[in-house]
Amino acid sequence: MKTWLRLTLITMTVGGGFTGAVLTFQSLLNSPKQSSFNLLLLAVFTAVYAYVTVAGLIFVHNPQRTRPLITALAIQIPWISSPMIVYKFAAGLLAVLSVGCPDGAGTFGFEFGWKILMGSSFQFALAQKNPWSIGINFVPLAIFVLSSRSSGTLVAIAPPITTSSAKATAPAGSL
Repeated sequence: MKTWLRLTLITMTVGGGFTGAVLTFQSLLNSPKQSSFNLLLLAVFTAVYAYVTVAGLIFVHNPQRTRPLITALAIQIPWISSPMIVYKFAAGLLAVLSVGCPDGAGTFGFEFGWKILMGSSFQFALAQKNPWSIGINFVPLAIFVLSSRSSGTLVAIAPPITTSSAKATAPAGSL
């Protein structure tokens, strides 16, 4: 994996995850008049941001351990909005392209939208009046694709076989 890509991945996961965890935890502590459900959501998203941070730190410590990193990137890709559920989550940097219904009663058609943000952001809602839209956060998607191409695969791989381990496992007389 190229150095600039690895450092970008580390910055987005460790930096973006830590920023999101700190800001969300601060909101949790400074919102005593919130409903229990909102406090629970803040606690859950604090934990999710902490997971993104830990996934980045695991990658820093051992670049072969990428499964937590794959999950941390995957949970940032979909952006969904509907009257039933809204889910939007990003750590570090986001560039979202979306398509959905226009706002307003009695309107029909499609509307294209975009959003760019440096920082951490999340939105979650249940059973509220939100417009229908679906989007893709292209930053984690692009990093995932670029990482897969540069390293062959982003999925964890076994350590390379050394000559000393090859001699120990080879049948007698074959070396």
